[in-house]
Amino acid sequence: MVDTLESAPERPKKSHVGTLVNLGLIALAFGLLALVVHQNRAKILEVFSRKLDLRLLLVGIVIFQVSVMLTFVRWYALVKVIEPRFTLRSTFLLGFIGYVFNLVIPGAVGGDLIKAAYLVRMRIRKTQAVASMVIDRILGLLGLFVLASVAGIAAWALATPEVRRLILAAWVATGLGFLMLGAIFGRVFSRLFPGSIGPHHGKLGTVVSELDAMSTTYRSRLGVVVLALGLSVVGHSMNVFAFYLMGRMLFPEMTTTLGQHFLMGPLTLFTMAVPLPFGALGLSEGVADQLLKLVGHPSGALAMMAFRVLMYACGLTGAIVYLANLKEVRGLTAAAHEIEQEMIEGELEDAAPTSP
Repeated sequence: MVDTLESAPERPKKSHVGTLVNLGLIALAFGLLALVVHQNRAKILEVFSRKLDLRLLLVGIVIFQVSVMLTFVRWYALVKVIEPRFTLRSTFLLGFIGYVFNLVIPGAVGGDLIKAAYLVRMRIRKTQAVASMVIDRILGLLGLFVLASVAGIAAWALATPEVRRLILAAWVATGLGFLMLGAIFGRVFSRLFPGSIGPHHGKLGTVVSELDAMSTTYRSRLGVVVLALGLSVVGHSMNVFAFYLMGRMLFPEMTTTLGQHFLMGPLTLFTMAVPLPFGALGLSEGVADQLLKLVGHPSGALAMMAFRVLMYACGLTGAIVYLANLKEVRGLTAAAHEIEQEMIEGELEDAAPTSP
C-alpha cells in the first residue's frame, strides 16, 4: 500500500434539492442556537462581566483533542481486522479529515464515507469498508450509554425521580445496544431476510449485507470489539471531564459535581448524533440546558457553548490536515459520493478484491 491519498476525477455536481435541504438544516441549527442565546442572554452577560480562567480552556482543548484521537485509534483497531496493512499514519490523516467533514463542512459527504472510500481503494470490499464505519458508530454510541448507565448506578440513591427516569432510559438504551450487537453477530437479520443479501436487492438488501459483513468480520474477533468499546468509554469519559471543566471556567461557584456530569453529560453529548450541521448546533445546547438543570447546573447551555470551542479547536487541526491534502481529498470525495449513491439506491456492490 502507498501510504498517501490518491487523486481521482472531480465529484459530480450536487442536486439543487440537496443544496436546499442543507441550507435549510443550517438555518434550523442557527435558529435553534439563536433561541438558546436569547433565553440565556442574562447568564451570558454575567459570564462576560468577570475574568475567566483560560487555563481550564487550554486543559479542556488538550483533553478533547486526545479523546478525538482515541476515536481514530478505535477505528484503526477495527480496520486492522480486515486490512493488516492499514497504518496509524493513514488512520490519523483520514480521522482528522473525516472530523472536518462531519463537523465543519455542512452538507458535504460524510467523513465516514471518506474513510470508507479510502478503504475501497485499498481493495477492501465495499460492504466490509462500510461495516467498519457502522460498527465504529454503534460502539461509539453504546459507549455513551454504558458510561451513563454506570454513573446512574452510583447516583441512584441520591437521584430525584426525574433523574431516575433518565437513568432507567440509559439502562434500557444500553441493553438494547447489546441486544443489537448480539443480533448482528448472531446473523439474526440475514436469517430473517435471507433473500435480501447481495447486490440489486434494494435498501433492505444493502443494510442486511452490511450487517452480515459486520458479523462475518468481527464475530470471531470479539476481543477487538471489546477493546473498541473500552476506548469509546474512555474517550467519552474524557469528553465529560472536559465538559465539566468548561462549566467550572464559566461558573467558579458551580455546585454541580463531576459525578453528576458523568450522569447527564453522556445524555447531552448523545444529541450531537442528530444529523444537524456543526454537530447538532443549537439542539445540543437546548438539551444540555434542560438536562443539567435537573442537577442544579447554572447553565448547561453555556457550558455546551464553551464545549463547542473545544470541538472547533480540534476542527482547526483537522482543517490544516484537510488543506494540506486538498487535491487528494477531492478524489476521495468523488469516490465517497459514489458509495453514498449506491447505498441510497440499494445497489452497494462488491467487486472482487485484487492485489493493490
